[in-house]
Amino acid sequence: MKRSFIIIFAGLLGLVLTACQDAVQQVAGTYSYKISGRATVDGDEVKLSDEVGAMELVRIDSTTALVTFNALSGPAYTTQAEIHADQITLNTYERDITVNLTDYHLSASGSGTIYDQTILITLQYKGDKFSADQLTMLCKKN
Repeated sequence: MKRSFIIIFAGLLGLVLTACQDAVQQVAGTYSYKISGRATVDGDEVKLSDEVGAMELVRIDSTTALVTFNALSGPAYTTQAEIHADQITLNTYERDITVNLTDYHLSASGSGTIYDQTILITLQYKGDKFSADQLTMLCKKN
């Protein structure tokens, strides 16, 4: 009887400790990502080249993370994200993109949902003669 009580107590303690982890701590780590979608560039709709790379989420506090995107074929970008339960919102950050041999300087932002080892984010890019409102960013935890 006493042994059963100890096993049950240890199990409950483990559940409580897991539940006490903050939202950022639960998703912090390194992810592989892929961004794909279409944009309006100079009035024409174009398919953007897929971007792949590594994303790292580093805990700042219980609801804020530093996010670093390191594209395989380009530069790295950083921003902060707010994380609450299974929702993530990226703060606006600046980035560059090349489409049809023309460089564009953009403001980027996004929000999405966290699913266990996967994060799905809808990104928005805005710039002079450039807009994309429904880019898909799929992130898989490494």
